Amino acid sequence: MNPWIVFLLGVLIGWLLEWIIDWVYWRRKAQPEATVDNSAELEAAHKEIEELKAELENCGEVRIDPLEKIKGIGPVIKRKLNEGGIFSFAQLGALTPAKLEEIVGEEVRRLADEDELIRQAKELAKEN
Repeated sequence: MNPWIVFLLGVLIGWLLEWIIDWVYWRRKAQPEATVDNSAELEAAHKEIEELKAELENCGEVRIDPLEKIKGIGPVIKRKLNEGGIFSFAQLGALTPAKLEEIVGEEVRRLADEDELIRQAKELAKEN
């Protein structure tokens, strides 16, 4: 057999094998992974949203008190309290010192006494 024909057949067979391997490899890469069934998680999330909506409707109006009236609460601590869901003197008075520190952070220890803030909040809640 002529060496040129053998060489040409080798090139063609090599090219065909390379094309098949690439086609199989890229076809597998292009196909999406098996879809994961997240319907249970989605259903649980929808249920939790409905529960939270019902809870929000039952809350009624939230009283917003000027928390800065309490000695030791400035704009920064007020903002953190509001972010933690505390808007009234009654809500602040119902907190424990540990929960207050959890909401506000280390700043409450440096800037004010937790027990004193809660005591003042309880007094102001009684006045209102």
